[in-house]
Amino acid sequence: MFKSCNYCRHRKKKCALDGPWASRCTECEHLDLVCNFSRRQPSLKRRKTSQRIASRVSAVAAVASASNPAEEHRWASTGSIVSVVKDGDSQLNSTGFTHPDGQKIILKDENSDIPDSTARKYWDYVHPLTPFVPSEMIQGGNESLDPVLHECVELSAGIWLHHNPDADLPQRASDYLALVTWGEMSLQCLAGALLMMLRFPVENDSVQRVFGTIRAALLNGDELPAPILAGAIVTNTWLRLVGSPLTPLDTPDDFLMSYAQSVNPSTFAHHYLRISNLGLSLDRLRLAEEHDGLGPDANLSWCRLEYECLFWAVQLPSSLLDLRDEMPARPEAITIHSLHNLVVLSFYATVLSRQDTLGKLLALRPVPGVLHYICSLVRSVFICPREMLIHWAILSDIQATTARIILQLWRQTQFENFRGLLNLWDDALDRYPELAQEVREEIGSGPWTIDQTDGYSVFWTFRDLRSLHLEDAVPQLAAGTMSSPIPFVDYSYSAGQQSDSRA
Repeated sequence: MFKSCNYCRHRKKKCALDGPWASRCTECEHLDLVCNFSRRQPSLKRRKTSQRIASRVSAVAAVASASNPAEEHRWASTGSIVSVVKDGDSQLNSTGFTHPDGQKIILKDENSDIPDSTARKYWDYVHPLTPFVPSEMIQGGNESLDPVLHECVELSAGIWLHHNPDADLPQRASDYLALVTWGEMSLQCLAGALLMMLRFPVENDSVQRVFGTIRAALLNGDELPAPILAGAIVTNTWLRLVGSPLTPLDTPDDFLMSYAQSVNPSTFAHHYLRISNLGLSLDRLRLAEEHDGLGPDANLSWCRLEYECLFWAVQLPSSLLDLRDEMPARPEAITIHSLHNLVVLSFYATVLSRQDTLGKLLALRPVPGVLHYICSLVRSVFICPREMLIHWAILSDIQATTARIILQLWRQTQFENFRGLLNLWDDALDRYPELAQEVREEIGSGPWTIDQTDGYSVFWTFRDLRSLHLEDAVPQLAAGTMSSPIPFVDYSYSAGQQSDSRA
């Protein structure tokens, strides 16, 4: 496509050639000027537009909150009225500051009247996020609920993403889980525990006891209700992805995707199950590669997983999209975005660390384009607000895991942006003091040379180019099922009870 020369661009004139043989445009020919074409720099005005919009929205919300306290719950506190996040990979260059100079703005729904019924709280505040309790355990009034399940639902409802949780809620939940997992666990107890294990910080002993009970049931051939088994697979997958030594569960490969069909596709829970399935696929591929090496179908399996990860976000409803770091987003979108980023980062970290095997197989090397794409993912993970870490404790684990990944990639590549990104990580809940100290010792006191790029553009450019390469190299990918929406089938949240209703 023809672009304006430097002179015409500066003078805002129409730049035209007399013909394909012309060496200069008509204006430069008329004035006898050298007709040069330089690379056009990204428009500063365009890059700042969305930031100004975010700042204006934030400022209006802050003023509204000050004049009407009832509106205050709709917005997370950012520490300032106007919140600006710099483009791409830019961040603070001094260790004297541990926070980014911009905070992610959380867009919350208005609080409604909190129902008195625990069952109603489950359907309103818990099930749309973690649908891991069979419906028959919830039916009826409060008096029919198992006491342990009742308390687990109450605790889980207390951290509904659009509520402001009590400061002591995480500790109360952790103490309660330690208590109820000490003895023999019923199905109701398992269901309640699985509602909480990724939402609250949980002691490792409690985690091991829960999954010890689940593994024993699977080994005995006991049939776990579908919601409980789904909750077990999801929880086991994410804990393993953030470094837990848990043993993987031996379950059917297609179970999570089948169960996702029972959950309304407009909800967070449906897409939570689907991204969990991608995480499960990555975990199983890594295990197979570690134990058996690369088999004959490894290329297709790894390429398909990468392809599905690259295109997964385009299937999200608008309420779950979090496309730009500087724009407001709903808490569900921030959460699903961080979960997705962990899967993608773990995928590329695994491939880049195995250059002689997976790297060659997938034709993927640590070149600047790949590393800039990784940086765009990392930044989004690290600017997740502290409030979100309280609502969903696994997000704090994801941040720490991301710091480990970037530390590994920094040592492998010496790509300078990685050090600047590590400076952006803040152990906000003080859960990883040893890792924080290791990171600080590794990156030094700064300042660092940061190659500033538009992270948004890098993200989509890499995705498009990489997916085109994968389609060309592995034609079977284009005929995959990821582009087809999964039909909604109402199982009534019970195993084996299907109907033909569709959303």
